[in-house]
Amino acid sequence: MTMKKFLAAFLALMLLLGLSACDSGTAKQADLTAVMDSMKGILENKDMMDLTADNLMPQYGIDSADCKQFAVYIDSTGLKGDEIVLLEGIDADAAARLKEKMDERYQQKENTMKDYQPEEFAMLKECKVEQTGNYVSMIVSPQHEELEKIYSEAFQ
Repeated sequence: MTMKKFLAAFLALMLLLGLSACDSGTAKQADLTAVMDSMKGILENKDMMDLTADNLMPQYGIDSADCKQFAVYIDSTGLKGDEIVLLEGIDADAAARLKEKMDERYQQKENTMKDYQPEEFAMLKECKVEQTGNYVSMIVSPQHEELEKIYSEAFQ
């Protein structure tokens, strides 16, 4: 009888651990278009424009087939460094490629701004490219802290 109770308790514990392990592995999802809409609501720079899937390759070297979803909003004047890129890769390999392209874009902005836009360069240095799971973001804005908060809250 004691062995049966022990076995029943052991199986119940294993089932509980198995179920909790499945739950903790579930990645949070975010609707990047909705996130971008929230960001647009607080942006002070009103001279910005959305990019489409057709712009991903020429602007970033990104194959749109690597993206499950994306939202891109950039300064339309060329005078400011504001650029918000939110991407979700279709899988981990695609996300790694997206991260690589965003790192290259960040470096390109750094090289350009360093000599020609010192104020924008200082702002850029406070910003970064981040990857969380299959999501990649590059948020370059004087309001980057507020925008990063909106982005991170979308995953909670």
